[in-house]
Amino acid sequence: MIKQLTTIFLMGLLSFLYGCNTKTQQTNSLSDITSRIDPTEGWSDIFLTMTADTKTDTSHIYIAKGLYKGKTVGLQIEVSSKIGAGIIDGKPDPKFGFIANAIRLTTLGQESDELVKALAELYKQPIDKGFAKQTISAIAFSLNDKAVDLDKSDYYKLKLFFEEENLYSEVFLNINTNKREIEIHEKDEGYREPLIKVWTK
Repeated sequence: MIKQLTTIFLMGLLSFLYGCNTKTQQTNSLSDITSRIDPTEGWSDIFLTMTADTKTDTSHIYIAKGLYKGKTVGLQIEVSSKIGAGIIDGKPDPKFGFIANAIRLTTLGQESDELVKALAELYKQPIDKGFAKQTISAIAFSLNDKAVDLDKSDYYKLKLFFEEENLYSEVFLNINTNKREIEIHEKDEGYREPLIKVWTK
C-alpha cells in the first residue's frame, strides 16, 4: 500500500514539475544587472538572467532576475512565438516587422518594484511608486533577418514601443536563449522619463 502511494505521489510530482513545460534556473547564479555598463558610453543598459521559461501555445513566459545593490530585482516577460523577420534583404519590413502586443510585462511584486526603482536611479528619474499592477503591453519590431524561434539557442533583437496616454517611449529588448539572458538597452535618454512613468502607472 505504501509503495503504491509513493509511486502515485512521485508520478503526480513529476507531472506537476514538467506538465507546464517550465525550465528553471537557480537564483543563486544571479549577477548584478549593471555589471556590464560602460560609463564612457553613457547608456544604462541592464542584463537579467532567465530563472524560468514556461512555454505556452502562443508564447514563452520568462521570469528574469538580477541583483542591484544586493537586492533581487526581476520581472515577468511574455514574448509572442509569432514574431517573424523584420529585416528582409537588409531592409526593414514595415508591413510584417511590427507585431502588436508581442511583449507583455507583468510584475513579480517586490522584485519588480525594486527593478523599476533601480532603473529610475540609473536613469536619474524621480519615482514614488512601484511597478504597475496591470500587465503592460508593447508593440515590437523584429530587428532580425529570420523568424524568432525561442525554442532554439540563439540571439534575437527587438525594438519595443510603449504608447499610453501621451506617454511614448522606445527601448531595445534582446533575448539570448543560449546564455539564458534578457537585455534591456536604452534607445534614447529622452525616453527615460516616459518609460518610468509607463512602467509605474
